[in-house]
Amino acid sequence: MNLNLARPWSIKGSPPQNPNLSFFCAESPNFIFEQNPRKVRIYCQVNVKAISMSWSLHLNQIRKEFRTGKAEPLPANLFLIDIDTRDLPPGFYDLRIAVDTGLKEPEEGVCTFGIDPTEMPMSKTRPDDFSRFWETALDQSAEIPLDPRIEDTPRVFTAEQIDAYNRESANLPARYDPGGIVYDKVESYKISFKGPEGKRVYGWLAKPVGDGPFPAMLVLPGAGFAARPRPLEHARHGYVALDIQIHGQDVDLENYEKLAGYYKRDQVYDPVEANYFHNVYLRAQRAVDLLASRPDVLPGKLAAVGGSQGGRLSVIVAALDPRVTAIVSCIANSGNEPHLRWEEDLNEAKTTPIPGTDPIEMFTPPSGLETARGQCVAYYDPMNFAPDVECPVLMNAGLIDPISPAYSVWGIYNRLGTDDKEIVPLAGLGHDWSAEFDRLAWRWLDEQFQLRH
Repeated sequence: MNLNLARPWSIKGSPPQNPNLSFFCAESPNFIFEQNPRKVRIYCQVNVKAISMSWSLHLNQIRKEFRTGKAEPLPANLFLIDIDTRDLPPGFYDLRIAVDTGLKEPEEGVCTFGIDPTEMPMSKTRPDDFSRFWETALDQSAEIPLDPRIEDTPRVFTAEQIDAYNRESANLPARYDPGGIVYDKVESYKISFKGPEGKRVYGWLAKPVGDGPFPAMLVLPGAGFAARPRPLEHARHGYVALDIQIHGQDVDLENYEKLAGYYKRDQVYDPVEANYFHNVYLRAQRAVDLLASRPDVLPGKLAAVGGSQGGRLSVIVAALDPRVTAIVSCIANSGNEPHLRWEEDLNEAKTTPIPGTDPIEMFTPPSGLETARGQCVAYYDPMNFAPDVECPVLMNAGLIDPISPAYSVWGIYNRLGTDDKEIVPLAGLGHDWSAEFDRLAWRWLDEQFQLRH
């Protein structure tokens, strides 16, 4: 549900996964410890010939270590590491290892574990006028007529054609969830509607063949400028699915211009409403307007889903629009901005927070509100939208993900306004997809929407 990329299917995992190293913890296979166990015991199976192993302990994604040691070697290239956790505050920690194989360069890997992550210290940066700011933006957006249009001739896809499309153009394997497939035929076409400043927003719509009504699903894209895939898999699971191009570009261009203001190096922070993501968020919310206006959509059954930037946007649209009644937010990025900025500063300076002291003595990041960037980004941080999310939420997080770090994803999860929430740790995975999580998510949505599949 989060791997919505317009490219062929690939089995290659995302960095920093190392297939030559496998980590295991018998006490907690998902590497999350809800109560500090005082000691964490981690095994590492080395899948090449190994001589010895050294390790270092870091705050999640911080390059500088605060503890080092040697692993205990066992037969069969197995190593044991015991970590004293008595003085570690709640949060996430990276265990980085280096294996001496007798060659010039060591075999390196990382294992991330969490201690009481729901108790993790976080900075409070939500502005006092946050709700009013976005209510004003939504009111202005609502004044623009939606003006939906079908941009091409509807095309019908059979089961075999959906399988082929997924493999060739949607970065999905064929029929990975046979138990969730409800329809063997779907139809799809390009659609557009008016968004911010009256400019058109484009997307692919896919739906089961027939009049419905069906539940709806807004599929939100990951980061960058690229074509969008048709959400055929989502449609054959029984949804009127819409995958939008959140930059206002078309969905099937051969080449995509990188628009100014999107990347950090050229973002505008003053005035706040001039930030690039202001219109991105409004385009995503207008897509909810589009789905809710359709006669083939079941009222009260509208899910927002996506991975990475799409995981972020699913939280945003649910906070902005109560017509979103469930979200599946995968490897959500850009949450807990104060901690993200703190990480960047520490890694660039290559020092501890307070020179000469243990970094865990300053584990709560500064708010950053003294800068124009910090003041502006506080209005766009999904962590600050999270308290307004009242619908059921299912999330996941790759524990070794450097793009959406564990502390960043949990920053969003911890602040969610709903009590009906669950997060699935993906131990050992980076910025990646899990077939079993997707299957779990499909069944979870069936339950939320009381669908009979």
